[in-house]
Amino acid sequence: MAEPALIVGSAQDEHVQAVVAAMGASSPIVLDAASLEEGEFLLDGNRLALRKVDDLQEMGLSGARGWVRRLSPPGWRTGVVAGSREAAVRGSWIALAVGLASHPEVNWLTAYPRLIGAENKLRQAIQAARLGIRVPRTVVANDPHAIPADLGNELVVKPLGVGHFVKSDGEAQVLWAQTLERDDERLVALAGAPFLVQEQIPAQRHLRVVTLQERAWCCALQADRLPVDWRRDDAAHHSFELSSDGEVEQAALRLAHDMGLGYSSQDWIDTGNGAVFIDLNPAGQWLFLPEPVSGAVARAIAEHLQGT
Repeated sequence: MAEPALIVGSAQDEHVQAVVAAMGASSPIVLDAASLEEGEFLLDGNRLALRKVDDLQEMGLSGARGWVRRLSPPGWRTGVVAGSREAAVRGSWIALAVGLASHPEVNWLTAYPRLIGAENKLRQAIQAARLGIRVPRTVVANDPHAIPADLGNELVVKPLGVGHFVKSDGEAQVLWAQTLERDDERLVALAGAPFLVQEQIPAQRHLRVVTLQERAWCCALQADRLPVDWRRDDAAHHSFELSSDGEVEQAALRLAHDMGLGYSSQDWIDTGNGAVFIDLNPAGQWLFLPEPVSGAVARAIAEHLQGT
């Protein structure tokens, strides 16, 4: 009897639930930092045992198959003060989850070290350009006067690091990519934290390309009347349509392979005169995409975990 597969993610995550459902009778172990904290566990070399109430799960990690979705659920142990005891406790649970998500005996769809390294948007742009993939002209500067003139007057500005945070009063904030004119006073914020500054390339359609090992799926969203970051529009999340594009899909696969990613969720734009790569998420969402894509991706991850 085959050992169960390992999913590093929350059992309440709808993407994890979709993959577990696609696995049918198989019973993967699902864990993250929060669930490890709530139950009993023993990690002994290549052997993992978990107990929650009266439910005991055990698996050997050697030769097991795995998928990393998230180390912890949103909101888990947030708001801790850096350097505090609570921060040290949180860091220890995350370190345990990282150790499991990086275990060298597991056949990961994407091992955590490669996943975290691929999240850097500056690296993504550099590697895509190195492969001959068209990307927006991109600079990083802490002085708006240093931004090259040939980027134009309309600039796309997006955070280089984490694009969301929680204010001291607990209110969640999201830093969306947005278009600013070169003389916009808000560009002085570049001195406070590094941001990516890119030329603005008009889009006819936004493309979401999902890659999984040797497979790729492409869906499109009409760009008219949408902000430069389509995620700001709630309706846009449910408006993608299947739009197979072999050239874009192959380019997306080349980039994913070059970055060592078994899975990626990529954003491109269709200019009407070729496609341009924007960025990718190595553990991003796909369930908002239409069928048959959303179901096919879940089944493909399930197949990896089952070794089929």
